[in-house]
Amino acid sequence: MTTHLPDESASAIPSSVIQVRGVRVHNLKNIDLDIPLNQLIAVCGVSGSGKTSLAFDTLYAEGQRRYLETLSPSARQYLNQLPKPDADQITRIPPAIALRQNTSQRHFTSRGLESTAGIESGIQHYLRLLFSTSGQITCPDCEIPISPQSPETVLAFIKSLPTEIRYQICYPFTTGEQSLSEIIQELKQQGLNRVILNHEEHQLSDAPAASLAQSDVRDEEILVVLDRLTTRSIDEQRILESLEFAFSESSGQAILLVMEPLENHATGTPFSIGQQQILRFDFSADLSCPQCPLEFAQPEPQLFNFYSPGGACAHCGGAGTVPTTTSTNTIEICPHCHGSRLNPSALAVRVNGHNIDQLGQLPVQQIPDWLEQFSKRLSESEAHPLTPVICEIRDRLSLMNELGLGYLTLNRTRSTLSSGEIQRTSLTSLLSSNLVNTLYVLDEPSSGLHPADSHRVISVLQKLRQLNNTLLIVEHDAAFIRAAEHIIELGPEAGKAGGEVIFAGPLEALKTSEVSPTGRFLNLTEKAPLKTEAGQPTSDWITLTNATRNNLQNITVRFPLRQLCVITGISGSGKSSLIEQTLFPLLTAQISATQSSQIDAGSVSLSGADQIDEVILLDHSLTGQNPRSIPATYLNLFDEIRSIFAKTPDARLRNLSPGHFSFNSKSGGRCPVCKGTGKIEIDLQFLADLTMDCQECHGKRYQRELLDIKYRKLNIAEVLELTVDEAFPFFRGQPALQKKLKQLKDVGLGYLPLGQPLPTLSGGECQRLKLAAYLNTSSRSKTLFLMNEPTRGLHPLDIQYVLNCFNYLLTAGHSIILIEHNLDLIRAADHIIDLGPEAGAEGGRIVVTGTPAEVAAHSTSYTGQALNGNFQNLNQA
Repeated sequence: MTTHLPDESASAIPSSVIQVRGVRVHNLKNIDLDIPLNQLIAVCGVSGSGKTSLAFDTLYAEGQRRYLETLSPSARQYLNQLPKPDADQITRIPPAIALRQNTSQRHFTSRGLESTAGIESGIQHYLRLLFSTSGQITCPDCEIPISPQSPETVLAFIKSLPTEIRYQICYPFTTGEQSLSEIIQELKQQGLNRVILNHEEHQLSDAPAASLAQSDVRDEEILVVLDRLTTRSIDEQRILESLEFAFSESSGQAILLVMEPLENHATGTPFSIGQQQILRFDFSADLSCPQCPLEFAQPEPQLFNFYSPGGACAHCGGAGTVPTTTSTNTIEICPHCHGSRLNPSALAVRVNGHNIDQLGQLPVQQIPDWLEQFSKRLSESEAHPLTPVICEIRDRLSLMNELGLGYLTLNRTRSTLSSGEIQRTSLTSLLSSNLVNTLYVLDEPSSGLHPADSHRVISVLQKLRQLNNTLLIVEHDAAFIRAAEHIIELGPEAGKAGGEVIFAGPLEALKTSEVSPTGRFLNLTEKAPLKTEAGQPTSDWITLTNATRNNLQNITVRFPLRQLCVITGISGSGKSSLIEQTLFPLLTAQISATQSSQIDAGSVSLSGADQIDEVILLDHSLTGQNPRSIPATYLNLFDEIRSIFAKTPDARLRNLSPGHFSFNSKSGGRCPVCKGTGKIEIDLQFLADLTMDCQECHGKRYQRELLDIKYRKLNIAEVLELTVDEAFPFFRGQPALQKKLKQLKDVGLGYLPLGQPLPTLSGGECQRLKLAAYLNTSSRSKTLFLMNEPTRGLHPLDIQYVLNCFNYLLTAGHSIILIEHNLDLIRAADHIIDLGPEAGAEGGRIVVTGTPAEVAAHSTSYTGQALNGNFQNLNQA
């Protein structure tokens, strides 16, 4: 198929477009495109048609590569190794940054510590800077401010005392290995003649000193008196000299003994000399409390980072939880940090009355008021260096509120966030950069969003575009495609049957295109009548009573069995809390007759679990963190493929076994440089790591000897490059292999290459891959499947694959409960449970339950309004 482009010979190439010529990355078929700059551009097409190959593997890769060319020689030393995308020409491409779905799915660091909303949004980094520069250390026991003291600050304190007050300047003497007689001799040589020991004052003249030398001073404090003065007259020079000597001799400590009572200085510690009651004031160049033995660390950004050993709670290691003393399988809140994950020094630092953990417990929508109060208290000299930090915090908070995340707290751990909340917090970090003339490449920004939330993200993207940025979004959602100023559709089908530009232009032209599947979908204004009754009736239910996890408002929910039950509601309404964090662990505990380790049951109860034999949660977490994990290994296809290659005449001639065709085995035929991954990672220190094809095997994973062995004219690396749809006829005569491939096709993964690393899969692809693996087991038990947005990453025209698979499971007597925002799948539901009405504290309630027709008839249900098409105009605005 040919794309019609302007006649380049007739006029100069427009400066307002990215010119792409002859792109052959993956399945792209030598395509040509003119992509307008400073516009919102949607790249659409059926799953596997080449959208990611164009957006990420071509445009983003080239934009990133060219940006690196502007860096220092130390960074550019790797550029000769970086392969250019396979294209004839790419011109006028700006620097590029990207947000992929799979990169936002990593929940934990290498130390196993979970991220938070504050970290994901980038706000936490700037709060650490603010607390380290402007925080006031306050002793949590004594509630007094702590700051490092100097002779000047002690002099200022003396000046604040009333007149006619007698005081003594002292310092504590450390005995070490010296005897008291040696100490007395040393002090006398320095011209000092008075000490306080055991609350008694002693002169170091010869006679008293002789009796004093016989005293036992182990574990006793010796105060050396330097000067005795009165506030009637202030001799600053004399006072400073005494204080400097005290700080010098005692490693940064000085003590002021005030001999008269004070009314307005409550921070002094009662002390006695003989029968006289006085006040003692301790001053330290270190950060220690003058009234108790607590010492504190100097505030710096890493002190407020629970990923850092310098900031993490020493008891729980920054996790916030510890195993209980009764069982290692159950956890409890850390009794030392009380779940804050930070050490006492970090929690002692306050800004405007809050430590960083207390601030992280406030809803995001309340933090701007706190920030405004703090800013107003700053003097001009204090405010000037903090202005950039405060602006960054304010802008990111504003963006989170604009994206509808004002109800979140910054301390919310990532596993408790819904997929829509994760997507928007990641967008906050990416879109807060305030870059201009930049290419943003986004992978399904609609992911996890209810139709009622879409306009929030679209509005933010449009504002970013107004800063002279180019936004390229890979999308299936109709609202985002309608909002785009320019649309590129690839196809017409997946894999080798795709990779062509079938449309490029504005929305109105797309709707009139006769060859565009997306255009046909957008023109389907009239949908089939909504279901008024379930496909098959049921009398069996699972009932969950008094659910209170996260924001759930003590609700009771009934889930039908052997039906397609869909949980709906705007992002943050409590869907994941209900299904993944309450229903699943309780069902697992009851079916396995064990105590759940993941949930504090409290008053929540569950009935009806005896009607199922098994519960399976197919979430969108990664099914393999190792790039060696691929669909072929996950479904045990690869063992059979390796056996087929080992049986070829050439392999037998060379005595090659199936193990030689494994890229995971050290004794196999894998490439020794990349160790069978086909990729090499380059650490660019302060920049994101770069991944490139191995120069030894050119991304093939294997040594050359193994690549000489062919089956039906393809070597094993080429077989792994086949999509499921291509592999199905290729392995004709192999019924076991074809059965497993058919299961991948049935769940809509026909476009997936057999050798694609699992960490690169989207959340929806992970769930469908897990579902295919289950279908492969042919279990006859009554199973309840729990899923979270299984349609993510699917073109609307491909959703029927998933529905067919669900119908197969239901017919076999299984049950399905889904969290879903896709309206086509919601229309197919037998039973809907709609949560809300809003997000966060305003959500967690049941708005309406019933068939799609019953939900659509409910006036306050956002899902009902979406089923009626009420948000279409809003998202286009």
